Amino acid sequence: MPVPSRSVRIGAAVAALAAMAAVAGCTAEPEPPVPAPTEPPTLEEAFAGLIDARGVPGGALAIRRGEDTEVIAHGDADDEGTPVTEETVFGYRSVTKSFVVTVLLRLAEEGLVDLIVPTTAPEEGVSPADATPWELAAMTAGTPNYSAQPGLIEEITADPERAWEDDDLFDLVRGLPESFAPGTSYEYSNTNTLLVGELVADASMDTWSQAVAELVTEPLGLESVVYPGDGAAPDAAATPFQLTDGAAEPLPAVRASAFSAAGGLFGTAGDLAAWAQALGTGALLEDETFETRLSAFGPTASDPQSPEYDEYGLGIGRIGDWIGHTGNGLGYQALAMYHAESETAVAILLNATGEDGDLPAHLLEDLEELVLEAP
Repeated sequence: MPVPSRSVRIGAAVAALAAMAAVAGCTAEPEPPVPAPTEPPTLEEAFAGLIDARGVPGGALAIRRGEDTEVIAHGDADDEGTPVTEETVFGYRSVTKSFVVTVLLRLAEEGLVDLIVPTTAPEEGVSPADATPWELAAMTAGTPNYSAQPGLIEEITADPERAWEDDDLFDLVRGLPESFAPGTSYEYSNTNTLLVGELVADASMDTWSQAVAELVTEPLGLESVVYPGDGAAPDAAATPFQLTDGAAEPLPAVRASAFSAAGGLFGTAGDLAAWAQALGTGALLEDETFETRLSAFGPTASDPQSPEYDEYGLGIGRIGDWIGHTGNGLGYQALAMYHAESETAVAILLNATGEDGDLPAHLLEDLEELVLEAP
């Protein structure tokens, strides 16, 4: 048999290798692409993403440690696209209660209020007549909630710019029975803090809002924090919105007097973070008073309509390792909380309300790790 030439042998080998390569190319799985490493979101990105996902037009997040405050502003302050900034003012809503009760405690330190002596019916016809200032502040008085009465929304809808007196708000619950005997349960009621406001006014010989200014906001330098009363909201105030089916519709600016001592203050996120720090450290109170405040927390489970607190006390609530207060109503939501272990204060302000009435608390839960890691 003739021996193939060298060139023929090489050609045959090349052909065989080509055939093997073709077969291998048809049967072998390609190596999966290695995904590019992704950076975790920054706090700014996470905050923006969370409120955008919920359809909130705009908001501000402030973090304070020591004397340093960082404010993250995002989104629109109104329906014309004006951006939210550090100077944008929001309604604090029920965070107002923490200011008013702090003034009550200051007055108790001065001997002008006795926290455990029953009141003498500061408002005739409002039950119960014998709750103590402590019980009013701790939401254990059993007082019917004026803001839960249908007449309030009916009247606000008919005339959003109506000026309100506290007497008008008390009229909504006059003659209604107490929800329970004072001191026997917990039910969050805005009427309680209206009554605390009356006690503060009587003891200080001033209005509750002036007492808050004199004893809280001015000593702390919280220059943006104001109570507009029957007047228009501050010029820098964000427009309030209502979220419905994913759409944000602007709301009329209801007068702050409809909330009064229960929720009428306005201010910026930076000042709210400074307040969260003062509230959480007891900066304005004597040590004994602050320890009493911290020992007064009680369960909230008896009230399914309560804001989301694990416990509530004297104008202050606890959510996990945070203490402070939240607020929600008619286009504004707010949170002011302090984390004692890390000495971190945080404020969240939003210009929309919707189905989630505890949205700021849920945002803090989602952002907690990034907040505590923030430089």
